[in-house]
Amino acid sequence: MKRRTIPFGYRYENGAIMINASSSDIVKEIFSRYLSGDSMLNIAELLNKMHIEYRPGVVGWNKARIKRILEDKRYSGDDDYPQIISNEILKKADALRDAKNKQKNVNKNDDIYNLNAETICPCCGSVMKCRYEPRTKIHERWICQNGDCRKTVVKTDDSLLGEIGDLINLLIDNPDMIHCSNTDETITLESYRIENEIRHMIDGRQLNKSEIRRKLLEATAIHYANLDTKKYEIQRLKCILKNQNRPNGFPLELFNLAAETISFDEDDQIVLKLINGQIIRKEHAYAAN
Repeated sequence: MKRRTIPFGYRYENGAIMINASSSDIVKEIFSRYLSGDSMLNIAELLNKMHIEYRPGVVGWNKARIKRILEDKRYSGDDDYPQIISNEILKKADALRDAKNKQKNVNKNDDIYNLNAETICPCCGSVMKCRYEPRTKIHERWICQNGDCRKTVVKTDDSLLGEIGDLINLLIDNPDMIHCSNTDETITLESYRIENEIRHMIDGRQLNKSEIRRKLLEATAIHYANLDTKKYEIQRLKCILKNQNRPNGFPLELFNLAAETISFDEDDQIVLKLINGQIIRKEHAYAAN
């Protein structure tokens, strides 16, 4: 009778399936590296560099072969195979693989993927990124990218969007909370110098119209560059809020107009920095009420 093909890590001995000591160690290493964060492709490349044979005389590891090992329940003792890894390790690998598959299939049109504002660490001011941890009760966590800080905030996407939405709704209900600067644009030394040159040229006996025109264009360009456009953006935002009703869903468009950054307070509650530098947090909602 033809013997069935057995998984990598096992061998036949006197007609029985036994654990192959050397290759079973490779199976354990594959699971260990995968659970530590290595990708299937990286693991395959490492095994090829180490000249680990997949079959006698064959060094040809690839992502598909690593995937088959990670998915094979026989390694945990299923189907009367001797156990190489524990059921717990197999379940963790399954959960991690499922989580990665979900991340590949996420809808990039969801609100959480379309927030324009960066998330900033409240401890060191570095950027924070969301990471998915399938082995924990709450999968989403925001981690500071500064290696010397690594501040972590555990918060679901729904909770994060809910807290942001509450703060934006607070602004809709109380648009006068937004501070508008009344300061005029200052005249820079450079523009002042050019305007003096223009006056001297006009007061001169011989007018050089082309040179005066060039200087006028230069002065206009400097004035334009120094315009405080942020002031007009804030005034426009305030007008929009005054004519805005609370939306049924997450106010993504208003958020992207209003917010410059997202951060967290000492209780890991959302803190918004608006485009005028103003800070809005949960306490303001209590004050408004």
